Amino acid sequence: MRSTLLIQVDRNHADSCRWVMLDTEGRPAGTARSGTPAQAATEAAGLRVVALAPGIDCVLTQVSIPGRNRQKLLRAVPYALEEQFSEDVEDLHFALGPAQAGGEYPVAVVAIQRMNALLEVFMKAGLEVHQLVPDLLTIPCPEDSVCVLIDGDVALVRSAPYTGFAVDTENLGLLLASQLAPGEGGMRPVHITVPTGSSLPDLEALGASVEVEHTNGSALDVLARGLSSPSIDLLQGAYSRSREWGKLWQPWRATAALLLAGVVLAHAVKGIDYVRLKQQQTELKSRIETVFKETFPATRKVVDPRVQMQQQLKQLQRQSGGGMQFMTLLARSGDVLRSASDVDITGASFRAGRLDLDLTVASLQILDELKQTLASRGLAVEIQSATTESGKRVKSRLRIQGSGA
Repeated sequence: MRSTLLIQVDRNHADSCRWVMLDTEGRPAGTARSGTPAQAATEAAGLRVVALAPGIDCVLTQVSIPGRNRQKLLRAVPYALEEQFSEDVEDLHFALGPAQAGGEYPVAVVAIQRMNALLEVFMKAGLEVHQLVPDLLTIPCPEDSVCVLIDGDVALVRSAPYTGFAVDTENLGLLLASQLAPGEGGMRPVHITVPTGSSLPDLEALGASVEVEHTNGSALDVLARGLSSPSIDLLQGAYSRSREWGKLWQPWRATAALLLAGVVLAHAVKGIDYVRLKQQQTELKSRIETVFKETFPATRKVVDPRVQMQQQLKQLQRQSGGGMQFMTLLARSGDVLRSASDVDITGASFRAGRLDLDLTVASLQILDELKQTLASRGLAVEIQSATTESGKRVKSRLRIQGSGA
């Protein structure tokens, strides 16, 4: 195993980063250093480079889908999780973790725009990144504990091997108390690591067993100790490493003439393939029309089976009361939202009996009060995310369902 260079780019200043060396056993060799990505690149020669993606940009979730072929699973995951996101899944990158005992897969989701911006920093610096993982999943954390790493004004929380979130330190106590449900023996113990240069936030609202560890060095020194823990490599799918293709090209240079001959041969049989595929297309179209007619025998004229099938399904959904569910949720939550102060609704979507609202509120405390008020109206309310923006306003997503959901 090669030595490793672990690098973390400052999310707010792309020309600034921290890096630390790890020996062949994965142990930190010295303390973290800071500088520009180009300076880090000068020390990366011959090393395996692992980069950390900011937890504030990553959503960690899980999905239960059948199958073991990872390429097919990667294509299916976005559509299995699209109800959890208000963004178009085409604008999101999904990375799959290893299969779990219950048949579920952990998933890390990052906006494609953020992935491109981060990888562009490494490319411009001449850094060849071998692995890109969420920093949340490198927090050292014992089992059955919730581990928090304070990194300046951001708190990174790891609540399980493949779950966690990032939050502003001033809102850490409130969000932990709101999101972490007590187990059979009460709320799990919380272990908080405070590196040099960071300070412990107010945790009065948490009301749980808290163990605080002050440690020398930076947050990256702490993350380096947990690099070997279970994680998810974000360099999958469209972002899988392509440098191996460059290595494979060398032995193929001597056979370039044979490859060219293969291309010519492929073009020679293209006409035959076209005729065969055209025939298959005609047969498939006929089968689709047959299935449509068997499913909806009352339809006399078949023009576009796919579009007509969608129209029929939408009609069935309306008849099953989907619209009534939406109107009921909207009516029961509308009065609360109208009377709440300093609450702006920036987006909304309704799927599968769930109403997702994108909100901007003055503080996390107001968000928690809004959740409690909605719950008192007999609604099941879940805070999907909460992030403080400039001006100290909190951008959040609420999921509202009927109490029986």
